[in-house]
Amino acid sequence: MSDWDFLYEMNQQGYSPEAIYDAACSGAAPWEWEYLARQEIKANWEQLKSLRDSGQISRKEFKRRKIQIFKR
Repeated sequence: MSDWDFLYEMNQQGYSPEAIYDAACSGAAPWEWEYLARQEIKANWEQLKSLRDSGQISRKEFKRRKIQIFKR
């Protein structure tokens, strides 16, 4: 099975050519986007905690960035 078989699956499920094109450009199917978004938030949160714990950012900056991460 190819890494790109999801594009054929999308076609079979009736997705529009534009949606298939977007999926091809991103390398992920629409049903994977929510999971990928959660993983990105998790990675950003871990990086922010690391910056806080190492003293590279202030408490105020930590709070500001935390709000930006979770307001999506």
